[in-house]
Amino acid sequence: MSCPVGFDRCYKGYVQYKEEGASVEGFEKGCLTAELCENFETIALCKGEGRKCEIDCCSGDLCNAAALQLVSTIVLIACALVALLH
Repeated sequence: MSCPVGFDRCYKGYVQYKEEGASVEGFEKGCLTAELCENFETIALCKGEGRKCEIDCCSGDLCNAAALQLVSTIVLIACALVALLH
C-alpha cells in the first residue's frame, strides 16, 4: 500500500489480550509516523488494559511484506514447540 503524506513508516502489529476469559490475538499492517513507531502504545491496536502489543516498524518499499511475516510466524511456532518440550 502507499502511505499517506507524513506517514513515513510501515508497520506490522501484534496484540494479545483476554476477553471474557478467552485469549484473543490480532494482527495489523499499516502506516505510521516515526514518532508513533517510538510511542506505539498510543495507537488504537495497543490501547486497552492488559494488552500485550508489539509493533515492528520499517521504512522502504515492501519492508513489511508477507515473506517477512512468514519467517516471523515460523520462528514463533518454533519457540512455542521448544517451550512445550521443556
